[in-house]
Amino acid sequence: NMINNIKKRNVPLVLLNSRITKKTFNKWNKIILFSKSIFSKFDICLSQNNETSTFLKKLGAKNIKKNGNLKFSETSINKKNKLNKNVQKFLNSKKILLAAISTHQNEEIFCAKVLSQLKKKYLNAILLIIPRHVERVNEISNKINNIRLNIHIHSSEKKIANNTDVYLVDTFGETKLFLKYCKIVFMGGSLIKHGGQNPLEAARLGCRIIHGPNIDNFKEIYALLNKSRVSSKINNIIEAKSEIKNILSKNFSSKKNIRKLNSIGKKILFNNQKEINKYI
Repeated sequence: NMINNIKKRNVPLVLLNSRITKKTFNKWNKIILFSKSIFSKFDICLSQNNETSTFLKKLGAKNIKKNGNLKFSETSINKKNKLNKNVQKFLNSKKILLAAISTHQNEEIFCAKVLSQLKKKYLNAILLIIPRHVERVNEISNKINNIRLNIHIHSSEKKIANNTDVYLVDTFGETKLFLKYCKIVFMGGSLIKHGGQNPLEAARLGCRIIHGPNIDNFKEIYALLNKSRVSSKINNIIEAKSEIKNILSKNFSSKKNIRKLNSIGKKILFNNQKEINKYI
């Protein structure tokens, strides 16, 4: 209704930063006549990747341009938002060997086993976990306790013990605040058949990304990050340990990673602005 009424008033319609997965396309394709009546009304569709451009064409879009993912152009972290001083002090006193972000079932225990096997080599090391679904915190905590690692839950009012091995974040909206303390990030949803999670937030903050083989939802982003040597694929614990050792031995530059991603982001933002300006 909104789209139809906008077109009746001759207001330009722009589909911005669009992404359509195969799963989503299949749903729209079941009602193809309705889909074409909707997508054909957009004056221009700016897509994130080639796959989306192909799907948009099949769904009836007429003017399609691939300009890349605008998340490359996100604004920098808000410096006013900070973790409380006790958490900051703890994180500064430890070496975050790995941050496991947007993890799904079994991926937390995978990362915990990696930490367990590398603890002797990297003294004072901890694992930071920010799960995709915070309601799984008790389940995650129980599994990690079973492999004899000490865990602290972020929302707990308890003092953070110095012998903490795993810091588990069970709140929303604080990922960026934690990422500034991290060098290496494992992106979840990639060891299981989920299709991966978006690695851009971590990459833009200068982190090196490691991921599993299942990244179908973000294939082009990962291809670009792999090409820029910002990310790498692992399939098992042995490969994860090897890659972490390799990254740490090279003492990579976070600032260099940030410059690479900012350069890409500026180009994508400029191209999107250029196309939108034709209609507004």
